[in-house]
Amino acid sequence: MFDNFFHKTKAKTDASVMTSMATQAERWIVLDTETTGLSLWRDRLISIAAVAIHLESDLKVARIRVQDSFEAVIRPAKIKRAKDNILIHHIGVGAQTAGDEQRQVLQDFTDWIGDAPLFAFHAPFDRSMVLNAYKKATLAAPGNQWIDVAPLANWVARDLRRVSLDDRMTQFGLQCIARHQAAGDTFVTAELLLKMLPALRQQARDLKGITRLAREMVPVA
Repeated sequence: MFDNFFHKTKAKTDASVMTSMATQAERWIVLDTETTGLSLWRDRLISIAAVAIHLESDLKVARIRVQDSFEAVIRPAKIKRAKDNILIHHIGVGAQTAGDEQRQVLQDFTDWIGDAPLFAFHAPFDRSMVLNAYKKATLAAPGNQWIDVAPLANWVARDLRRVSLDDRMTQFGLQCIARHQAAGDTFVTAELLLKMLPALRQQARDLKGITRLAREMVPVA
C-alpha cells in the first residue's frame, strides 16, 4: 500500500492540494484495482489505488507525484474468508473489515480524479469493474477518458502480443515492491508509462496522440 511504501499519513490527497498541483501541469491518473475475481458478472471491486503523473504540455517533462495519490479498500457487505479468495486480491479479513463503505469510496474517487484521463494496464477490465461498482452503488459514473497502457507498450516494443505486466516489467527493467497489490501495480505501471514516454513522443505530442496510439496497437490474444 502507498502508506507502507512512502510513509504517507493520508491515503488520498486533499482536493485543494490536488487542484494547486494541477494548475502547473497536465495531470494524468494511473490506477489499478483489486477484485474478488476475474468475472465481470459475479465478482466485485474491493480496492482502488491510483497515483497522479504531472506533465508539461509537450510531454517532455513528466513526474510521478506520490503526494497526489488515492488508495481505498471497500468494506464488503459479506466478507469471504476463504484463503483462495484472499489469495486473489491479497487483502485480509482485517483490512476488509476496516475498509470504507463503497458509495463513499466512489464519491471520494470521483472528487479526486477530477477530469484527468485514467491509465491502467489492461484497462478494459479495471474500467468495467469500476463502472459496475458505480452502478451497484447507484452513483453516476465519471465520464473520464480511459487509456490502456498495454497497447502503448506494444507500440514501443513493436509487437502485438497480449502479454502480462510482469513481462513488460522484465522487458523494461522495472521491479515492483508488491506485485499483485493495487498500490504496487499502480506505481510500477506509472513507472512503465514514464519509461515509454520518450519513445511515444516520436509519434505523439499530446494526450490526443497518446490515445490514438493506444487504439491503433490493441494487443491480440
